[in-house]
Formats: sequence, C-alpha cells, structure tokens
Amino acid sequence: MTSRLLAYRPEMELPEPLGTLPLQHEDELALAAQLLEVRAPAQFDAFLRHQLGGTVAGQQLRGTPLEAPLRQLLGKALSPMLPLHGAPAQARRQRAARIFGMELEGLSPEDKEFELARHVVHLIDAVHAELARQGGTGRQAAPAARVETALLRVARTLAPGLLRQAARAPEHGQVRNAGRWRREDGHIVVPDS
Repeated sequence: MTSRLLAYRPEMELPEPLGTLPLQHEDELALAAQLLEVRAPAQFDAFLRHQLGGTVAGQQLRGTPLEAPLRQLLGKALSPMLPLHGAPAQARRQRAARIFGMELEGLSPEDKEFELARHVVHLIDAVHAELARQGGTGRQAAPAARVETALLRVARTLAPGLLRQAARAPEHGQVRNAGRWRREDGHIVVPDS
C-alpha cells in the first residue's frame, strides 16, 4: 500500500440544513468545547445565557420577553442528555444521538462527545436564528408559544428525536395512562386500576 493512500483525508462538505446560520465554524467549535465542560444544570443555564447573548439578524434576545422561555425550554429539552463526557455518560450520548438522528459508530468516545456538543450548539443557534427570522410576526403570541414554535420548526431538520420525545410526553396537567383500555360504543373506556 502506498503512503499516498494512507495520507488521503477527503473533506466532506455538507449543506447547512437551515441555510447559512450566524455562527462561524470556529465559534461553533469553541462553544462545543465549552459545552463539554458543563457538568451541572446551573452551568448549562450559564452556557445558554452566554450563547444567546449575541445579536442575530440585528436582533438580540437578552433582556427580551423571549429570553427566559427560550432558556427554560432549551434547558428542559437538552439538559437531560448532559454532560456528554465521561464513561458514565454513554446512555446520555446514545440518547443525544437518537435526538439528533446521528450514527456515531466508528468514532472514538471523545469524537462522539464533540460531535454531539457541536449539534447542541448548532440547534441552540438555529432556534435563536429562527426567532430572529420571525421578527415582527407573531408578536401577539405569547413569548413561550413563539419559542416553542421556533424550536419545533428547527427540530424538524436538526433534531427529529425531540419531536418524537415531545409527542410521547404528556401535556402539562395531563396524566398519561399506560394501562388497559377498551372501546365501547365509540368511546374509549379506561378501567380503574
């Protein structure tokens, strides 16, 4: 085998899923490295505040009514898979890979962690950009509803597993009954346990 074949490292250029996003490649890598240092929910909230502090498409989220619901929703959606590093984090990495629709087989644990961190950073940035893109539209909608709509739009492309996770989760105030049921005269009857 010649050394030319061993030195061959093709560059793959993948299209951006949502068009050109505001983060530059170097910034995305730096934020992914910072995310790998997150070990607690409070640190993740501080990370979100830092990442969402920038201006996207001339709009800034910091200090707006959208900031708190966005941090809360992203924290709820993403913090269960963090931290991504360390031996005990294997289940969280697998969950994150399912959420982002990624196949990580063949990568070292460190490369898996870094790729997942990059996807988390990319998702946060894309939701930020989607809210900026909405601009004046939907100003009558509650901030939490605008944030949820933006996250769902972005998740269709970048994190389809979040949609499946949201579909399985019961709505606020509802109780999920995972027991027996039967159909009677066009109605569903759930017997008491």
